Amino acid sequence: MRASLFLLVVAIGATTAELEDSCLACMCYVSSSGCVMPDSVCWNTNWGELCGPWAITKPYWTDADKPGGDYYTCVADWDCNEETVRAYLARYVGNPHASCETYARTHYGGPWGANEDYATDYWHMVKDCLDYGLFTLPPSVE
Repeated sequence: MRASLFLLVVAIGATTAELEDSCLACMCYVSSSGCVMPDSVCWNTNWGELCGPWAITKPYWTDADKPGGDYYTCVADWDCNEETVRAYLARYVGNPHASCETYARTHYGGPWGANEDYATDYWHMVKDCLDYGLFTLPPSVE
């Protein structure tokens, strides 16, 4: 009995936070104006290059352990984009009870900018998407 209880406690302690598909879809919706693969997969902003429907950067992809092996190949592929976002968030969101707000803020602000005003603004757009059902699931999660 004690061994079973110990294993249960260990299993619960090892649980990672679960990113819900609706949250992932709304982050995509907000990041690419409707969760679409951009016509030009990458575009430049005043602070760097963003790519794919979740608007990821090369350092973000690197922090996600470089899924797909090549950044530009990955960001042009729906499944690899999703894998990148999930891996990045699994790395930086360790709370097994994390909310969509935590995921969205971390996605947009990174692990050290999640409480910045720009991450708050992003979260409010994701929340509106969730509240009003504005999203459709990306092809990789349907």
